Amino acid sequence: MSTLNSEYDKLWSAFKNGDKSAFALIYQQHVNALLNYGNKITADRTLIEDSIQDLFVELWESRGRIAETTSVKFYLFKALRYKINRNLRDNELSACHDIDLHQNVFSYACHESNLIGIEVQSAQLENLRVLLSQLPKRQQEAINLRYYHNFSNDEIAQIMGVNYQSACNFIQLALRKLKLNLKVSVASLIFFLFFS
Repeated sequence: MSTLNSEYDKLWSAFKNGDKSAFALIYQQHVNALLNYGNKITADRTLIEDSIQDLFVELWESRGRIAETTSVKFYLFKALRYKINRNLRDNELSACHDIDLHQNVFSYACHESNLIGIEVQSAQLENLRVLLSQLPKRQQEAINLRYYHNFSNDEIAQIMGVNYQSACNFIQLALRKLKLNLKVSVASLIFFLFFS
């Protein structure tokens, strides 16, 4: 077990035993990641913030009954997803929400475009952002969890409430579509730069 995991375990245990400073530290360490993840589920910032607040209030109130966890981040992400979806249903919001995609989700997409200049890199990132926004909502969420938050496919399946194969399928289908479209886009940009 890593030192970091051991520290998280101690912090979680302290919180469960009523340590308010441990609870505050858990909140501070995870609130930004939770806000970012919430943005992948819904564009309703108020609903996300309310869901996070509800999550932490419920955590504190039920701290004595909460089980130990091998990953605080995993526990919080799964709980937040459940809470947001429940709040969306309660508010009878549409299932189709705008998703604000973070441009750094695929920072590795810059490597190839760096070879042909900053202008092409900028166009490539914009193209990637557009392609990501066109993916089905579940594929966007799976890609975000995998590449931005570094969850395993098994953890993604649990967070999203689907089986392991479905989580793998979401990621594979999304990557296949992005790769196909990015190849076409890169070829077009190279042609434009050298032959226009």
